[in-house]
Amino acid sequence: MKLARLAAILGVAVTAVLVAPHPASAAASIPGTPMGLRNVRSAQNAAQTLVYWKPVAGATNYRVTVTDGVTSWSYVVAATQPLNAGGTHQLTVATPDKCSRYQITVASRDAEGQGSSISVTEKSLVPTMVIKAKAVRGTDRTKATFTYTAPQWKGYLGGPTGGAQPDDPRNPKMSFTSTAQLVRLSDNKVVATNAATGASWTRARSLNFSGLEPNRAYVLKITNANKWGSCAAQTGRILLKAN
Repeated sequence: MKLARLAAILGVAVTAVLVAPHPASAAASIPGTPMGLRNVRSAQNAAQTLVYWKPVAGATNYRVTVTDGVTSWSYVVAATQPLNAGGTHQLTVATPDKCSRYQITVASRDAEGQGSSISVTEKSLVPTMVIKAKAVRGTDRTKATFTYTAPQWKGYLGGPTGGAQPDDPRNPKMSFTSTAQLVRLSDNKVVATNAATGASWTRARSLNFSGLEPNRAYVLKITNANKWGSCAAQTGRILLKAN
C-alpha cells in the first residue's frame, strides 16, 4: 500500500512538470523582428525616404516611427499590403529637414499588439562637422596652426531641390566648400577667413595664421556646405587658448 501511494504521488509530480512549458510555447508565436530593413533617400524628392523590410510571420500590421529627436511621425502598414517586386513591404516617409538625422523604427505587431522592432538611421542631406581637430601655437606665440580632417559624412549628391543620391566612395563626385573663420573671442571679431572647394577630401588640412595676440584666445569656426547648403548646428569649432 505504501508503494502504491508513493507511485501515485510521483505520477502527479511528473504530470505537473510536463504541463509547465505551455506558456513558453505561446510566447514563441509573437512576431519576430522585421528583417532586411533598409532606407533610401528619394531620387525624386529628397524630403522623403523610402523604407523597405521583409514580411514577418504572425504580424497583422507594422508600426513605422520616424523621429529627428524633437518631432515624430507614425505610420501603420497592414500586413496584407501588396509586396513590391522585390518581395518586401515598402513605405515612403517624411524626412524634410536637410540638417537632421532621422531614426526610422519598424515594429511588427500581432492582433494583441505584441511584436519586435528594429531601427535604421537616415543621414542629413548636408555635411557633418570636421573631425580630429586641434590647434597649436608655434614657438613664436603670435603664430598658430589648426589641423582637421574631413567630415565623416559629406552629404548627398543633388540640391538645392529635387531628389538626392548617395556619393560613390570609390569615385567621389561630391563638391563641397569648407569655410574657416578665425574669430577673436574677446570681441568676436573675425580676423581671417579661408575657403576651399573640392570634389574630394582625403587628407588632413592645415591652416597657418600669424599676427595673433599671445594673450588672446581664438576659435576657428569651420562650416562645410554642399549644394544642399550648410547647418549652423554642424559647424566645427577649434579653440586656440591664450598664451
